[in-house]
Amino acid sequence: MPTIISQNYSRFYKGTESLKSYGSNDALKKDTLVKYEFNTTDENGNKIMDKMSKEETLRAMKEISAQYGDNVIVEFSGDGMAALVENKRNRNGSVLDEIMKPMPERQAAMDDMVTQLENTHRIIIPNIQTNQKLYNSLSGADENVIKAANGIITNYFLPGSVSGMTKQERQDMIAFGMEEANYIAAHYLEGEKAKEFLSAMETIAKYGMNGTVSEDGTVKYDIKKGPGLGGAAGYVDTMDVLKEKDPDLYREMKELNNQILNHKDGESYAKRWLELMQKAEKVLASSSDGKLTNREVALKSYADWEEKTEKTELPSAFKNTQYNDLRAFFDSLRGKSSLSQSWLDESMNRFRKWLVLD
Repeated sequence: MPTIISQNYSRFYKGTESLKSYGSNDALKKDTLVKYEFNTTDENGNKIMDKMSKEETLRAMKEISAQYGDNVIVEFSGDGMAALVENKRNRNGSVLDEIMKPMPERQAAMDDMVTQLENTHRIIIPNIQTNQKLYNSLSGADENVIKAANGIITNYFLPGSVSGMTKQERQDMIAFGMEEANYIAAHYLEGEKAKEFLSAMETIAKYGMNGTVSEDGTVKYDIKKGPGLGGAAGYVDTMDVLKEKDPDLYREMKELNNQILNHKDGESYAKRWLELMQKAEKVLASSSDGKLTNREVALKSYADWEEKTEKTELPSAFKNTQYNDLRAFFDSLRGKSSLSQSWLDESMNRFRKWLVLD
């Protein structure tokens, strides 16, 4: 008997993520990723649905995708979607062609994303030092551990939206993410790498704490680029300053830099690059308020931001967490926060799947 899929797909919704840059065509750029997951069993292995037929899968995907605009990519996953497994084995595109008939402009994007599991692509933390520290700590780790770390960051520390959540729930969600990070450090990393991983994750969690939430629940994060790992304290990103103080010079330097990267004859660009750098230095050295130069203002701005981040206190909703094994870990998190039991159960189930522990 075929599975009857409810017209209300909310129970399959797994979250929304902002895309900073996706697609080279400005008219077709995507800025949002929405995730849906159809599984045949719950976290305890109880059956909740059958695998879907090709027709059921097509109907669900078409109806869900039709709810969103052209700037959205909808990602489908889960073992209940039998048609996706079939499509993954046979990449002739016939299934996607049928899905995309009313939405041809999204076909290429959907083709890339439709069978993609969560956290497949490593995210990049905008701050260079934090990003390097995170992935240095994870070097040599199993890919599933890296995917789990990415999942914690994307879903709990830096989500694109917290619509429907209270401020307390959002803070407790960050605390929950840190508990999962502690579990990873305890079971999958050793020594200095475990310490470095937790240090990086704490910093990213602080970025999340300082995010600003709009009325519709969208979150914006002020994460400055900063110097590379081990960079000088007096570092200032020239291009960031130019982008604000002299946009025309900024664009000119970016264009020339792209030309240099795409051509072999570097010497023909050297003189022009030197001229632009000299102009940039004048911009940096000029006074922006009659007292401080643009370089000094930028340095102070980064130092203030760094100090604010360091002084941010992380929430501590969970006490006496047990890290001995997954069951003890999950049980010790229950009933200690504003997060609902259903939210915790769902999130714990995802964590198990990220680590491929089923």
